[in-house]
Amino acid sequence: MIAGLLIFKWLPILIWGGEVLFDASMHIITAVFVLYGIWFFIDQNHSWHLPFFIFSALILFVISVQRIISNSHNDVGLLLAFAIAIFSIAMAEKENLRGKFKF
Repeated sequence: MIAGLLIFKWLPILIWGGEVLFDASMHIITAVFVLYGIWFFIDQNHSWHLPFFIFSALILFVISVQRIISNSHNDVGLLLAFAIAIFSIAMAEKENLRGKFKF
């Protein structure tokens, strides 16, 4: 996640200035990281899975809408943040995900 932030958050700010809207949202990446950390405790109790997913989606939706309303990011910046977070989690869970998806 840190490498993704360096490339897609700080590099565009250095090149185009601080008012750029398409840089990756650090708020989304940090929220996903915290929710992923909480998941390790939720994963032990299977009855909490669905409420946790709904809670996570709601939290990420509220943060995304707030970032757009405050004119801090556009849709590209938010999608970059989600892509960085999903890729980072997939790399961390590579061994657990191997063989689960068939194309």
